[in-house]
Amino acid sequence: MRIEGSVPLARPQGKHAAAASGEASFREFLSSALRQVNDLQLQSDLAYQQMIAGEIEFHDAMIIAEQANLALQLTMAIRTKLVEAYQEIMRMQV
Repeated sequence: MRIEGSVPLARPQGKHAAAASGEASFREFLSSALRQVNDLQLQSDLAYQQMIAGEIEFHDAMIIAEQANLALQLTMAIRTKLVEAYQEIMRMQV
């Protein structure tokens, strides 16, 4: 079966492809996620300082620290999976 007159749709290319489609680029998404993990780590450090100064309770500081720890563990797990995927792609023969 042959279809006449089919023309592939043009997709935006380059830097502005994500902006044209209304979606965030992978770089922006990754940068935002890493910034959030960093913010959680900074909040954890601040919570420890506040706990030592007696401004917040021990359990509140531990909750904040555990949230930061879980976010960091998830980030490291994702990084590991991305590296493994990259290595798998590099091993593929063309």
